[in-house]
Amino acid sequence: MPQKHITILGAGITGLTTALKLNSDPSAQYHITLIASHYPGDESIDYTSPKAGADWSPQATSSPADAEMREYDKNVVKDFAVLDLEKEDAAPEGAVMGVRCQTICLDVPQHLQYLLEKVREAGVNVIRSVVDVSHGLEGVVQDAKRIAMESTYAVQDSDVFALVNCTGLGARHFVGEEEAAKLFPIRGQTITVKGEAAMDRTYDDFPPISSSIDDENELTYVIPRPGSGTTIFGGCKQVGNWDPKVDEELNGRMVERIKKWRLAEELRTGKEGDFEVVSSQVGLRPGRKGGPRVEIEGKEKVDGVWVVHSYGHAGAGYQSSVGCSEKVAKIVNELARL
Repeated sequence: MPQKHITILGAGITGLTTALKLNSDPSAQYHITLIASHYPGDESIDYTSPKAGADWSPQATSSPADAEMREYDKNVVKDFAVLDLEKEDAAPEGAVMGVRCQTICLDVPQHLQYLLEKVREAGVNVIRSVVDVSHGLEGVVQDAKRIAMESTYAVQDSDVFALVNCTGLGARHFVGEEEAAKLFPIRGQTITVKGEAAMDRTYDDFPPISSSIDDENELTYVIPRPGSGTTIFGGCKQVGNWDPKVDEELNGRMVERIKKWRLAEELRTGKEGDFEVVSSQVGLRPGRKGGPRVEIEGKEKVDGVWVVHSYGHAGAGYQSSVGCSEKVAKIVNELARL
């Protein structure tokens, strides 16, 4: 019996983590091909994962629907505590609420390269190619099968039983009009500076810097990239904004807040006590109305192939990558037993 073949589209944090999970799952053995037009080390507005700050923080809101998640976070997050704002000097003036905990920060470029190396070491067939999206989902399946078969004689048309779609915002080009309408960018902008900050900090819902500035979609964070000698300053969450260009005025506001609230004084090593800027970058987080889509496409195969989607993770791509890859693996394993 031929080995079942899985094709994965996309080599961002979701695609790479999914490839690694499916390949290492002890409950099933698959031949896997990873197809993407962008890989770690590439620079493109269509490749968002390298632009991330990538820390971990609880995702539960104050909504009653997230009550169970809040309890879970409280029990598993180390050193979680609500700040006593009268005693703590960690919060800026005017803060009304704050929490602290131990967290994890990543050197994003290094982490993506690490995942790609592990994927290759595991024997995944890694291909750089552009899949034709002009003929909808069925056309994508057909072209992905063609690319996989042309890359290795070990794959035949009948062997490809599943395609995992990890294309983020790219999915809007082929998932169908109704589903595509649910996808939207959440623009982010960050500054990379020299030095690694002593703490990971995030501030939200703060008073505007100026009455003439509409900054309700802005937030302030300082995320060190361990081992890289750099730190990420941010940021914003601009829903529906596709602009790939750096907004220098926004950069100025981010730096002004970080200085005002003394969030990274140890990094002010430049001339006149300023930060030493390495670069500025823009990324388009893959938003989706209704939240992430991690599920099978319909109830039937598409051109003889089961399609499993994993996209729409918005600003939580790194935080949700392991859990979503586990869900994809569970779905695929169930399909393999049919």
